[in-house]
Amino acid sequence: MASIETAAPGADAEPSGGTGIRRALLVENPNSGGGSHWDTDIFLEAAREQGIEIRHERPDNPDACCKLLSEAENMNAIAVAGGDGTLNPLVQCLVERQLPLLVLPAGTANDFARSLQMPEKPDALAALLRDGRVASVDVGYANDKPFLNAASIGMTNTISRLQSKERKRQWGVLSYAVSAFEAGRTARSFIARFEGGEANREMRCIQLLVGNGRFYGGGMTVHADATLTDGLLHLYAAVPRSLFGMAALLPFLRFGRTDLAPEVLCDEGAEISIATAPRRHVFADGEELTETPVRFRVARRALKVILPKEDEK
Repeated sequence: MASIETAAPGADAEPSGGTGIRRALLVENPNSGGGSHWDTDIFLEAAREQGIEIRHERPDNPDACCKLLSEAENMNAIAVAGGDGTLNPLVQCLVERQLPLLVLPAGTANDFARSLQMPEKPDALAALLRDGRVASVDVGYANDKPFLNAASIGMTNTISRLQSKERKRQWGVLSYAVSAFEAGRTARSFIARFEGGEANREMRCIQLLVGNGRFYGGGMTVHADATLTDGLLHLYAAVPRSLFGMAALLPFLRFGRTDLAPEVLCDEGAEISIATAPRRHVFADGEELTETPVRFRVARRALKVILPKEDEK
């Protein structure tokens, strides 16, 4: 991943020697990862051993969480324990508040945390509150609704609907492969018209994706060159295929080399508009955001995050 620009630290921060963070709000989604256990106690103990005051909350819904973020006073940072679906409804609150975000990968896929190259152990994550670095990353928008990783239209939307809590609990990250096989049998094609990027065109698709971050779908790669700081949205659109044809496409999707795959449109730009016939739902970060027609744009370095130091990756 390309270097991420260092940003100004949060309130009361000390620019020299670490983040300067002394007080943080931790919001935890107890249902992330299909309800699997994430050891919050280790994180809390490690943070307090470093002299960092933690306010720990477990809000019932995203609205309650945003209310906590908006009203939190005298905080230097926000820590969120959950997956991409937990983070997505909070992005606009975090952008507006401009407090550094520490992502605790407690979900099923954790693609945003993977793009940030976050450690997995709770004590290592707690150490970043003191010894990490504050940086700024891009945020994508679909009809002015924010997303972190990638927005999709088509087959992956069916996958998202099939990702029940029970399936996530039973299969973990492999649940995406199970849902993908099931979705491939029922997916229907559609006509998509693209404007923006480097080319305007119309084509019949079975699946298309517009990515802001580097990873999506449990470790699939948006594009081999994609980063959270390149100021670009990366598009791919695949024509209808048989189940065998979709299976043959998977290695290209996995490693972000759709530009080498046959019959796949690839494009990039700071703004891309897509209209479809018939209209389609648009999912991002595992959540339904809007429907077509949709205007995608990228907001450069809109979100502050806490990362490992360059020499610790």
